[in-house]
Amino acid sequence: MIKIKLIVPRKNYINNAYERFERHNELEPAYQLENEIIEFKFEEVVIPAGNLNQLDTDADVLMSRGLMSKLIKEISGEIPVVDIPVQGIDLIQCLVECKEKFGRKKVAVIGAMNMIFGVESLENIIDLPIQKYVLNDIKHSKEVVDLAASENCEVVISGLSTCAYAEEIGLNAMIVETGEASFNQALDEAKRLAVVSRIEQEKFKRYQTILDHAFEGVIAIDLYQNISLFNSAAINILTISQNELIGKQIKDVLHKGPLLNLLLNKESYKEDIVAYKGIQLSVKKIAIKLKGRKVGDMVAFQDVTGIQKMEGEIRKKIYLRGHIAKYTFNDIIYKSDVVDQTIEIAKSYSEVDSNILIIGETGTGKEMYTQSIHNQSARKDKPFVAINCAALPESLLESELFGYAEGAFTGAMKGGKQGIFELAHQGTLFLDEIGEISANLQSRLLRVLQEREVMRIGDDKVIPVDVRIIAATNKDLLEMVKNNKFREDLYYRLSVLDLHLPPLRECKEDIPLLASHFINKYSHQDEPIIVTDSAYERLKQVDWDGNIRQLENFCERLSVLNKGNVIDVDEIEKNLPNSYLSKDDNERNDYSSLEDSFLLSEKQRIITALKNNHFHRGNAAKELGMSRSTLWRKLKQHNIETN
Repeated sequence: MIKIKLIVPRKNYINNAYERFERHNELEPAYQLENEIIEFKFEEVVIPAGNLNQLDTDADVLMSRGLMSKLIKEISGEIPVVDIPVQGIDLIQCLVECKEKFGRKKVAVIGAMNMIFGVESLENIIDLPIQKYVLNDIKHSKEVVDLAASENCEVVISGLSTCAYAEEIGLNAMIVETGEASFNQALDEAKRLAVVSRIEQEKFKRYQTILDHAFEGVIAIDLYQNISLFNSAAINILTISQNELIGKQIKDVLHKGPLLNLLLNKESYKEDIVAYKGIQLSVKKIAIKLKGRKVGDMVAFQDVTGIQKMEGEIRKKIYLRGHIAKYTFNDIIYKSDVVDQTIEIAKSYSEVDSNILIIGETGTGKEMYTQSIHNQSARKDKPFVAINCAALPESLLESELFGYAEGAFTGAMKGGKQGIFELAHQGTLFLDEIGEISANLQSRLLRVLQEREVMRIGDDKVIPVDVRIIAATNKDLLEMVKNNKFREDLYYRLSVLDLHLPPLRECKEDIPLLASHFINKYSHQDEPIIVTDSAYERLKQVDWDGNIRQLENFCERLSVLNKGNVIDVDEIEKNLPNSYLSKDDNERNDYSSLEDSFLLSEKQRIITALKNNHFHRGNAAKELGMSRSTLWRKLKQHNIETN
């Protein structure tokens, strides 16, 4: 909706204004703005010429006539004002009526220049003596009428108040009426200006909103050092308390110092760090040019502290999309004293920032302890990033750890890529199976731990990082150090604090609790599954080489195969794979083949699991209670072909 206001000194000053507006709407084609038909609202407002201070400028365009139009333009600000012209036909019509009504008397035509320009040329056409008087200020209307009377004018043709005074002093008077053609011409112009004004206003608001919600402060000045732009961010960063800054001299707004000097000097482009009222600003200056000619300058700047804070918030939001720690110490299921003591040690480790080396067999819950330590620490609201060092080839692991610069190698992402050290900034980085990394990566990792900074592949810039390292292994790293397979200095960097996780065979009293939890976790039944005491005792007799992970896999199998809501020892016996059984189990069941006994070598057990699962590595790893990456490593170690 576009609003047009007609400002007049009295009601019906322009005859049938509303009806004329409606007719104009019917005859003229509709305006469209962004595929939307524009509706125009017309309003006639009566304001005496001397009371224009009461003018409400809540409109897209204003219309008026004569001297009132001129006065409105002086106070309307940015709202366009359209003159309703007094066309020659309107003056001729008025002069003809004047001659018919008053005879051939000398006529004074009084008004603004835009109303009466060229009226004296009508004297011979109408056959009336005509005298033109230009009125620039309504305050002088009486003086002009008195002058016309002194020059023997007997009739006054003018506006409302001027004609009223002329009649007071005994002169005849006529008001020039606005013809429909003149009114329609003004409406055409008003609608056109209103649409253009609305487009410009929307464009200005769009850009102003963008600038006001930008993180950077932006200031622009013209060649005379007057402010042409000063966005909200600039006001906040510089703590400016003044209002209505546009048009003011920049030197009257900014404090003297490097920022003002940078803006006023003649250099076209410069980036710098400058101080302003106790804060450090990262500033970029650019010349504003139009058709190759400089028309001003602008600076864009940020508070350096704000940049660091924003970087932290952005990192946090990005990382928390996937890099979060889900587990806490409350998620660890146990009743044994040995696990309780391990948890107490881990909790004490969470209170400090020292690096931790977690040592434990496959399936003992190394990542669960790591996540719990993170969630108990002061870094709990920061990123938790985990990577399995055995799961990736050396070249790929290096780029994942340290990131790379744009163009570092064929296929590198545009703009480069952050490494997980950067992703884990201010948080925790979990390096699982740390014993698998190559000598080259051990050297690079040691430098990061020493210097607390990383350099992306193919880059020459260092990036400071604040990361707490928790590494994990199921190998004897000290033995690897003795055999020159692991750097001694890196080992001591990682093992500032050691956490040894007990295998399941050392805390068998936890097996019933764990089994009950896992069986009901994977059950699809509405009611909980009951496990008999004899079944629990049977589970405690099994040597769980894969520890908790192996027990969980077996319990998942039980819950899937179980058809009732009770699991007894018979069901345990029926579903225990050969590779799970202990030596006593095999003797009890009188297995005839050495291949089916518990004393099978690791290689033979892996081959058996592969055969049982039709050489599907994922299912075989699940049966063996180990991760796919561990199985992949053991296949290489024992030279087992699966193709």
